[in-house]
Amino acid sequence: MIWRGPKVPSFISHMDHKLLHAAIDEALENNEAFLVDLEIKEGNKILLFVDADNGITVQQLKMINRQVEAAFDRDIEDFDLTVSSPGLDRPFKVKRQYTNNVGRWVKVKLNDGEIVIGQLIDVNENEMTLSVPPVKKKEESTERLIAFANVEETKIEIRFTR
Repeated sequence: MIWRGPKVPSFISHMDHKLLHAAIDEALENNEAFLVDLEIKEGNKILLFVDADNGITVQQLKMINRQVEAAFDRDIEDFDLTVSSPGLDRPFKVKRQYTNNVGRWVKVKLNDGEIVIGQLIDVNENEMTLSVPPVKKKEESTERLIAFANVEETKIEIRFTR
């Protein structure tokens, strides 16, 4: 079971979640990072996925981990904290990830099941623009506007060039 919202499941109710969120916010601000996702699993296993506008460093991840852990007394709270970058295999969770990945190739799964692969060339509040390669070699790439409301999932598409 994963918790991703304001309602705290009973298996983690003994932990001070206001303190947890405050510690995360402060650690992220101190390290010029932003929250991508927070998962709290049974047994107080906390998975914190963070990023930064210029990419997150190992040093930033270590500092965020230390600062969040320092907010709790290990004699009182029993938890396991993992701080990580989202990784290439995880879907985008926040719009800031789109902005930070302009110029990269992405794979977008739409709500109707259609898959669109293209180079992310622009992002605004409501939509993204992809440069989609042609089906036939002699054709030109096309630009495709995709509203975020129509997106089920977006991931980085790994491309190898020669």
